[in-house]
Amino acid sequence: MTRGALRAVKAAASLAATTLSLALAGPALAQAQPATPRAPPAAPSSPPPSSPAAQVDLYELEAPQSFQEAAAAEAAAESGPLDAGLVDAQIRQNELLANARRPVVSWGGYVDFGFFIPSGNGAGYVQDYGHARFPGPPYDGYSWVFLGDILAPAVNSRGEVADLGDAPGVDRYDSINSRGAAGFVVNEVNLRLRATPASNAIITASVNVTPRTGSNFSLGDVLDMDLAQLEWIPTESGATSIFVGKIESVLGIEYRDRKADRRFGITPSLIARYTTGTALGLKVRTKLGRGDWLVLAAALTNGSNTTEQFHFYDETDSNSGKTGSARVAVRLPLHLPFTVEIGASGSYGAQDRTTSNRHPMWFFGPDLIAEIGPVDLKAAWLKGKAAGDPAQDVYQLDLRGGGYLEANAVVTPTIGVLGRIEYRDAFVALGSDRAYITKSWRATAGLRLVLASWAIGKAEYLHNGEYDGLPSVRNDVFTSSLVLSY
Repeated sequence: MTRGALRAVKAAASLAATTLSLALAGPALAQAQPATPRAPPAAPSSPPPSSPAAQVDLYELEAPQSFQEAAAAEAAAESGPLDAGLVDAQIRQNELLANARRPVVSWGGYVDFGFFIPSGNGAGYVQDYGHARFPGPPYDGYSWVFLGDILAPAVNSRGEVADLGDAPGVDRYDSINSRGAAGFVVNEVNLRLRATPASNAIITASVNVTPRTGSNFSLGDVLDMDLAQLEWIPTESGATSIFVGKIESVLGIEYRDRKADRRFGITPSLIARYTTGTALGLKVRTKLGRGDWLVLAAALTNGSNTTEQFHFYDETDSNSGKTGSARVAVRLPLHLPFTVEIGASGSYGAQDRTTSNRHPMWFFGPDLIAEIGPVDLKAAWLKGKAAGDPAQDVYQLDLRGGGYLEANAVVTPTIGVLGRIEYRDAFVALGSDRAYITKSWRATAGLRLVLASWAIGKAEYLHNGEYDGLPSVRNDVFTSSLVLSY
């Protein structure tokens, strides 16, 4: 064997040994080395948050230079300058291939700190003692009758109310439990994780911590996960997404800004309890036509998209029936001086919290979004029904109608104002035990201040009212929020 060939063989053996060492030592080195920040690629199907969050790349870890330098030095010593250049090129190529296979992970979230002043005792309803207000049938057949809206005096974007009251016959988790007193509250601390293991795959998780009052030597703080999903984008156009896991709703439009850092104001609408909850299952969304003028979405989930604290939510299903939901939306031609999206959505499936598939629960309603210069208009209406199952303590629902019209206006780059008018007409009952009669309306006025790119201040006043024979309930609320994004 010639001397040159011997040097080439030694260089190849050295390169192979170096590559094997890098492969074996990679995981340990990745844990030991500091991260090199790099902004993650944007996902076409997930809109950015209203407040930018700091992005930290948890997986961009470089191999130690000592391995590379040792390999290059050894190859150069054995093979000469030409072979050393070849070795360096091969090492760089291996690094590029390894980095391309590493998922990019980013994290963000926010702290939502608030102050609120309720009126009355903080509760949104009163009891009809002795059936004095509604003495005749069918209400006189219930042991307890309550008038008003239990979730009307909301104080934050989670929809938590100032107080749940002292209703007899139930044991509820009253998370705020202000008993009519004004106070500060950490509404929520949110942490979001996002990973892109491939160019067409996005893994998302959202976890919330809500500090609350404990009792009997136990902590009151709550940890909940509201999102845990994989989004797969099967086409190069990015127009179609397939979701699996704990996913967002397809009902209406309010789910898009259910989180505090995405919502223009603070409180959710009176019908948000039916449409903004996340559920376990599958979802497909696609955009068709020039300018994505047609949007189609469909989902199959364990249960409904009601919010978790309401009477009708079931995360892990109690029956074999599943809930199907869908939305169709049309965006008007782009040559108009404003943009309009008109949609309709609905859901149908076995009612949550009962083991029977014979009791359906359904919702249906139209919605609208319009952007007219600095003003955004949002409107939605909803109707729904569920038979209930008193043998299994499952409530019945007759949502005769509920809806809202909201306007968000950006006055200056730092100042925004909000106005919303809404109503809810519903009857909720549990067998002959208890009944809730709701004929409520609400007017909300709000102010939004952009204090910094990472800090938003908000304030709202909610005036709640009753109609059609229901007594007036003292349940107005002033609430404020400071959202700090990271």
